[in-house]
Amino acid sequence: MGASGRGQGGFWRWEFLRRIVVLLPLLLCPALISCQTPGRSGNAGSAYRMEKHVMGINYGRIADNLPSPDEAIQRIMDLKIGRVKIFNSDATVLSALANTGLEVVSALPNEDIPGVAQSQWAADQWVKKNVLAYYPATNIVSIVVGNELFSYPSMKPTWDKLMTAINNVHTSLAKDNLTSRIKLSSAVALDVLASSYPPSAGSFREELVGPYLQPLLKFLYNSQSHFYVNVYPYFAWASDPNNIPLNYALFGASTPGVVDNGKAYYNMLDGQLDAVNAALQKVGYGQVRLAISETGWPTAGDANQAGCNLANAATYNRRLVRKMVSPTNVGTPMRPGVYIPTFIFALFNEDQKTGQGTEKHWGLLYPNGTNVYSIDMTGMLSDGQYSPLSDNPVFTSAPPPTFSPGLVPSTSGTWCVAKSGIGQEMLQGALDFACGAGGADCQPLQAGGSCFNPNTIHDHSSYAFNSYYQKTKAAGGSCNFGGAAMLSTTDPSKLVAQSSRNFVITWPWPQVVFESRRGESGLAYSASNQALVLCIISILLMVPS
Repeated sequence: MGASGRGQGGFWRWEFLRRIVVLLPLLLCPALISCQTPGRSGNAGSAYRMEKHVMGINYGRIADNLPSPDEAIQRIMDLKIGRVKIFNSDATVLSALANTGLEVVSALPNEDIPGVAQSQWAADQWVKKNVLAYYPATNIVSIVVGNELFSYPSMKPTWDKLMTAINNVHTSLAKDNLTSRIKLSSAVALDVLASSYPPSAGSFREELVGPYLQPLLKFLYNSQSHFYVNVYPYFAWASDPNNIPLNYALFGASTPGVVDNGKAYYNMLDGQLDAVNAALQKVGYGQVRLAISETGWPTAGDANQAGCNLANAATYNRRLVRKMVSPTNVGTPMRPGVYIPTFIFALFNEDQKTGQGTEKHWGLLYPNGTNVYSIDMTGMLSDGQYSPLSDNPVFTSAPPPTFSPGLVPSTSGTWCVAKSGIGQEMLQGALDFACGAGGADCQPLQAGGSCFNPNTIHDHSSYAFNSYYQKTKAAGGSCNFGGAAMLSTTDPSKLVAQSSRNFVITWPWPQVVFESRRGESGLAYSASNQALVLCIISILLMVPS
């Protein structure tokens, strides 16, 4: 009996363990499926995306002198930016964003709306080509269908097709169970408002409400998608600088700029956002959340454009970052505690943009990837923790040539070069002028060009300064550049040749795979393999012996 009892006890212990292990697939296999097929394993509810408190950036490319998408994306990651918004579905950009961990807001441009609205098949093809070809490696979290469409009366025929296009793309995404993972919206400018002051008086233009905004907002409400708004305190301040305090526009007011229905507004951005919130409430969609699709401050502009300078731009964007990523100071007076994803405009200065002078000077970076001004995109630095900004001039148009007989000899053998010890911001501003309005031939300075190396701001500036000087000296052009340049009787190309023998010059943003990305991938792979092994063991144990 003793032996029999021990045998039965062993049997039941084995049976108990066997049944426990058999239950493991119920616990582990769903997680395994989720690990093995990220992004296409079904909807995860209709919650809002982009809830992490990180900054976004608009990556525009209307320029002929920008680094490659791979280099630009690396620079975005260097800046510790968490989200990227693009203005089309360029294949090279979407590919460069793969496996970076960055949240991506892609776009269906205004000109593509009629085609996608034409048929469901057309929308399916657009999604297949511009979304499914990259997702989930490229973490597309939203698609903005149309940008500032209602600002262009000439595009009214496209207004009528907006919701058809959105609904068609939504149906296409639903076929792959992606509607909860990739949200759809449209971006508007503040000119959709008929009234914006005071904030509680905010209301939409009447002609937009019924036929266009109501259907859009209903879709956003049902899908829990953000209403994207382009908000620029700069333009509001610049339109009336004598009556609007600059500090109110730059997040620096110590007293409220506006008190409206008991709510105190210490900065213009909050007032503009709450004007939109008030308008949403008036049409019955006060619960729709906002996202700031564009905001920023220009560093330069035309002579008649007030306030566009380095100091104001740095102040606005630095304080904006601190406000928007704060874990405590969230939302607006009208909607406190509601996080607003925000995208600064823009990553680069874009030299091919048309319009007023400011259009080319919104970037955080110069085309060569150096900072226009320092900025901490994590929001950890206070104003006082930044180094003082340079008071050097920002070149926006060609200054009249000055004739200096003592400095411009009539004989050959004189070169205009960058002074040593000049700050990088001053050199970059002078370089931008020389290669832009100054008319210097800077094509050889582009990547792969004959004078790209040594790839330093000092060497590039010397080349551009000398190109400008040699072209203009006969007409009295000077070698000055706001004090950044000087004349030299030593041929700088000989110095460059010497330095190229002594140093290996490389692009400053090497293509590297971050350890954290490899580690996360390895962890996911390891966990999924362990779960798979346990599933197989469990299935084998279920087979009768």
